[in-house]
Amino acid sequence: MAQQRLYPVGEQSFESIRRRGMLYVDKTAYIYQLVNSGSATVFLSRPRRFGKSLLCNTLEHYFLGHKELFEGLAIARLEKEWTAHPVFRFDMSRCKSDNIDEVRELLDNHIRQHEQSWGITTTIDTFGGRLQNLIETAHRQTGQKVVLIFDEYDSPVLNVVDDKEKRDGVRSVFNTFYGPVKSMYKYLRFTFITGITKFSQMSIFSTINNINNISMSSKYEGICGITTEELTTVFAPDIAMLAEQEGVTPDEILETLRERYDGYRFGPDLTEVYNPFSLVLAFENGMIDDYWFSSATPASLIKILQLYSFNVESIEPSEVLKSDFDVPFDNFNTVLPILVQSGYMTIKDYDRSTKLYTLDIPNGEVRDGLYKTMMNYLIVDNPVANSGIQIAIMKAMRADDIEAALKALQNYLLALPYDLSNKTEKDYETILKVLFDGIGVLADTEVKNATGRCDVVLKSKTTIYVLELKLDGNGTVDDALAQIDEKHYLIPYWDDPRPKVKVGVLVDPDHRTITHWKITR
Repeated sequence: MAQQRLYPVGEQSFESIRRRGMLYVDKTAYIYQLVNSGSATVFLSRPRRFGKSLLCNTLEHYFLGHKELFEGLAIARLEKEWTAHPVFRFDMSRCKSDNIDEVRELLDNHIRQHEQSWGITTTIDTFGGRLQNLIETAHRQTGQKVVLIFDEYDSPVLNVVDDKEKRDGVRSVFNTFYGPVKSMYKYLRFTFITGITKFSQMSIFSTINNINNISMSSKYEGICGITTEELTTVFAPDIAMLAEQEGVTPDEILETLRERYDGYRFGPDLTEVYNPFSLVLAFENGMIDDYWFSSATPASLIKILQLYSFNVESIEPSEVLKSDFDVPFDNFNTVLPILVQSGYMTIKDYDRSTKLYTLDIPNGEVRDGLYKTMMNYLIVDNPVANSGIQIAIMKAMRADDIEAALKALQNYLLALPYDLSNKTEKDYETILKVLFDGIGVLADTEVKNATGRCDVVLKSKTTIYVLELKLDGNGTVDDALAQIDEKHYLIPYWDDPRPKVKVGVLVDPDHRTITHWKITR
């Protein structure tokens, strides 16, 4: 077996990666193109753990003129001057507190570190004034224009996304901090901003009107993450080694990696991008597992789900215009833009004639994790009991025991919070989709055919279950089974070799659970 290479797991220091001989996917051609494009201020939105911070650090070393770190990389053949510039990088992900005073203190410490490195003592008492003084001092001392890098600019605001008063307070702090940038362009060589949400949505950079947003630019679709070409070339030895460990062929491993970690697309050219964090950990650990979702799911996701009264339609395939990504944060009427920008949904297709983007969940890892998060969002009081019910339903479905699954489902529904909206057939369809998709049983709701619309279709590996729900007082389980036959709900599945099972289910909205059911095979 070939010796495992040194992978940069969680490593965000370009210098450390290069000096230690760690595996590095060369993104420096993008950097050269970026800084020589003519744009003075550039914004890039990508999900967490997609390499934004490493990109920022690489950009920092490039502008510091550290030529030796780039030997053998694409930019070494492109750059001829290697001029050193003063660089001020601000990592806003450090500001994790939801307390406005602590946010001010963290920002103050961040600025002070730069002031100390330049020997600056000042009595200026505003963040914006201190940033302006930093820029002017560095330019005066070196004679070179300054580079500004703001990494994860929106992190402090997302920490308080569910509290308008705190959100406005944090936004005000950073508005004053970023304010001088617009008036300092004669001193600036380049400004680079990264984040999850677009700057136009957060209203933080409202004073800067010439930002080039490359987030959906065809030229930069592969600037973060791992493209298919990079995977099959740079990682070819790693694929072979993982295939040997798993006892399968390299092609089979590639297909599994594609299903679990691929599927991200960030622009109209639809360049396929793999999640770099999960991919590298899979090679590091010699095991395909769900890595990104558990490590990159912020607490703000649950806050956002609650803030926008989340429903399952929010994660079904949707068509949107590009302008839908620019809606100001305070005017959101759907969770969709945040789900896309944070990596829980992505572009799947683009119609150039209509300029419509089709959005969907990117891959299996995210689908499984997102549904599990939604189940925890539905039931927050006793996650251990919730997990036990899910396991019981999963085991029942694997054993093709729909009777046992429905009994466990009764307990699941009884555990839902009282204030959750679950009094209509649609509410129960939503809950069933979240639950069964979350345990790996494909669930389709409101499945249309020529004569009607079936409530729920469950597809396990062995069986297709067609469920028709009736609210107590609006029919019986026999009525539900009769409707399945009368509306020919089974016809779309006649060519499927799996057995088909009809299930009539009675829902009691007052007791907020299912009470009776009848199964026919």
